[in-house]
Amino acid sequence: MKSNMCGAEENLRRMAYPVLDVDLQAVRENAAVMTSLCADHGIDVAGVIKFSDGDLDIVKAYSDGGCRQIASSRTVHLKRIKQAMPEIRTMLIRIPMISEVEEAVQWSDISLNSEERVLQALDEAAGKYGRVHGVVLMQDVGDRREGIYGRDKVVELALSVEREMKHLHLAGIGASFACASGVLPDWDNLSELAGTAAQIESAIGRKLEIVSGGSSITLTLLACGKPIPPGINHLRIGGAIANPMGIRKNRGVHIEGMREDAFRLTAEIVEVADKPSAPAGARKNWAGQTIECEDRGIRRRALVALGSQDIGDPKQLIPEDAGMEIVGGSSDHTIIDVTDSARDLAPGDTITFRTYYMPMLYCFATRHVAIRHQR
Repeated sequence: MKSNMCGAEENLRRMAYPVLDVDLQAVRENAAVMTSLCADHGIDVAGVIKFSDGDLDIVKAYSDGGCRQIASSRTVHLKRIKQAMPEIRTMLIRIPMISEVEEAVQWSDISLNSEERVLQALDEAAGKYGRVHGVVLMQDVGDRREGIYGRDKVVELALSVEREMKHLHLAGIGASFACASGVLPDWDNLSELAGTAAQIESAIGRKLEIVSGGSSITLTLLACGKPIPPGINHLRIGGAIANPMGIRKNRGVHIEGMREDAFRLTAEIVEVADKPSAPAGARKNWAGQTIECEDRGIRRRALVALGSQDIGDPKQLIPEDAGMEIVGGSSDHTIIDVTDSARDLAPGDTITFRTYYMPMLYCFATRHVAIRHQR
């Protein structure tokens, strides 16, 4: 169960379904396999837990599995972690808002940055709390999300942090890939990042601890045996640890020993009926989208009490039972074609799904899906 609930919210949590079962041993094993694989290439892993809304059991599983830092894009997650497990090193992987710099320096050991004004605010806040806050400067090497564009500008800002911001520690540099524009990491853009790191190290006279070559997407290089440039020593990995099915199906990355059964979502059936597969009348759904449906004649359909408010896109669910297919859904329902299922389904029965990354994120963020940990 989520920890910070009470009153009416806690009563909602007592609903039997929908429920997301989390196998913590599977998460630990996945973290251990991932960190071992990366260590073989001289790479440390920051385990990204933002999908779990800062779930402390998942944090511990990632940490026990060998993740060097625990990372999230939300300071509220990092606060929860630091208060419960102060020994864990935390990383804020979204550029801090100026309005949250005090929270950033209190609850994250390291933050990713690209704006001088934000860095100055962090320096001031760190001084106020008597701390030295680690920063990783982000370089835009192609994807066009966060990051300083141009090596000279990165070096210039790095020198400013090193020489002028007394309460900040220049821990390293990093880059993002495939987040905004779909640009994939390759030898050239990672070499640009590594080259910038080398230039900064020459200028400041010491090694940087972190040269962060992206996220789970960089595993596409490791998995197919392509080289990663020397100097890249860090990745920020979340979904590929928790739910490696996504990167296997979407990117063709299969890592031996990774388990895909760590998260299983179960929902209850509220209706089973034989209906025409083709809608009747004008078609535009609740979101204003025109839905195209293949006419397959009369089909048997099960309706479960689970919708986009709970899991986002229902097409991101995969029924565990053979012979079932997601047809679509709305904010409160998901429709499943069960014509070819061997089960004799009725209201009150349940259907269990494996999920892609996005439904997991929704499940943890909503109060309408129960979270059940299996240790």
